[in-house]
Amino acid sequence: FITEASIVTTSSRAGDLIYCIRAASIDDTALMNAISVENLAKFFLYTKEVNAAVANQRSIGSDRLVCVCTANDLSGVKVIGGSAEFRKALSAASQRANELYPTLSGPSLLLNLPRLLTALVKIFTPLFPEEVRKKIKFARGPLSDVTALNEILAGSGGDGSKRDNFLTAVEELIYSD
Repeated sequence: FITEASIVTTSSRAGDLIYCIRAASIDDTALMNAISVENLAKFFLYTKEVNAAVANQRSIGSDRLVCVCTANDLSGVKVIGGSAEFRKALSAASQRANELYPTLSGPSLLLNLPRLLTALVKIFTPLFPEEVRKKIKFARGPLSDVTALNEILAGSGGDGSKRDNFLTAVEELIYSD
């Protein structure tokens, strides 16, 4: 259900980790028919632990705090429908990860939101505390030319233009204030 087409971790040019997820490419209903909310949340926490271990190792090696940024590509996400259990597992894992890895969390990028969600974001974002607004960034475009997320991995074949385009776009979001 979850493959390198739907979830990958790659590096920014500065060495930070970028955890990318494209939820629309996961058959969440079939997945949740095969696994419990608790087990999926544990899987997502496991990926956070692996990313934390890599970030810690890189931090020691580079003498700078390496963070893990999350890029949620919402292309194709249904505003209504999908598995509530899948969303519950994501939420539970995210909440627990924030407690376990508070210093590693870089910006969260919400990419390619459906138009209705974009309108709602414009209405509700000003109501978020400033600290939350600083950590959440919205953009259209990054990953829009990517069919499967493994296309942005280093050495994934092709001419590398999709990876370069992705890194240029997300690094501007990650490293701008």
